[in-house]
Amino acid sequence: MRISQRDVRAFTLVELLVVIAIIGILIALLLPAVQAAREAARRSQCSNNLKQLGLALQNYHDTYLTFPHGSRFPIGAPNWRVGILPFMEQGALYDQVDISSQANIGGFSSKRDGNASYGYGTGRNAVFKGLVVPGWVCPSNQFSPTARSGLTTYQNEDNGQIHDYVGIAGAYPDPAGRANVCGAGPNNYGGVFCENGMLFPNGWVNMRDALDGTSNTLIVGEQSGRVGTLDVRACYHAGWAGFNTPLRPASHLSPGDYWGSGITTIRYPINSDLTVCVSGSGCDNTYDANTVLNSMHPGGANNLLVDGSVRFLAETIDFATLRRLGSKNDGQVVGEY
Repeated sequence: MRISQRDVRAFTLVELLVVIAIIGILIALLLPAVQAAREAARRSQCSNNLKQLGLALQNYHDTYLTFPHGSRFPIGAPNWRVGILPFMEQGALYDQVDISSQANIGGFSSKRDGNASYGYGTGRNAVFKGLVVPGWVCPSNQFSPTARSGLTTYQNEDNGQIHDYVGIAGAYPDPAGRANVCGAGPNNYGGVFCENGMLFPNGWVNMRDALDGTSNTLIVGEQSGRVGTLDVRACYHAGWAGFNTPLRPASHLSPGDYWGSGITTIRYPINSDLTVCVSGSGCDNTYDANTVLNSMHPGGANNLLVDGSVRFLAETIDFATLRRLGSKNDGQVVGEY
């Protein structure tokens, strides 16, 4: 018996190209969705980082009945980020460092580039050299967590950690128009420090000082994005360092040489760029008083409130509302945000 054999027809080149084109279109349609899903996951992790910082700050408050200094004199002193380490599962690190060592060498200030009169030294605080502590890095950030320098200078020859979350010292101008909560106008660098917030230089407050309500007062903001092309996070001498003057912000009777690490006073909108942060504006360098809240997340940045909740604040938020959120006791009504 004879078995008939059907003709086998192969794909033509045109048909193959059509199939490849269809696959390419499907991939192009799918890729944005994949990227959006990845960014959503990164933003969620960033929000969780802030949530953990909020828990650490509240546990610190429960222990000491106050929140930590935002930053304090001298520059070799530790700022609030060091104070909460034991409350974010970093007790072993905290026990290893020497809190009493706050000199320019051997304290919490990283070495200035080429200047041996600053730095972690070779003692116990040398552990901060090149150390990246989990929980302080937003996964969407594209900058180095131990940046030495860029278009702006960190003065960080020890490669100390550059943090993505900054303490809120207050807001300028003061939403209630008070003259005794901020410095007397721009300092030598064009910035203004205030103490109408929760984490300010050379002073501290407790929960009851948030008279506007703990759900209406910021305590920590995200700072993980670009200012134009610049990396300007509030981490001069790296992110653990202190403040260069013993004066409180409201004691700044005249413009002077005031700078530090770990805090910012809100003076500009979220994700402000180089059209705002020009030279001398207080937000274009890492030691400035008014570094910008920003992120790599589309449209805004994550922020932590005193009650421990985390809110994503859009870059389009009314600026008066943002300033009211930055102040703990201005008595002004905070609208929808």
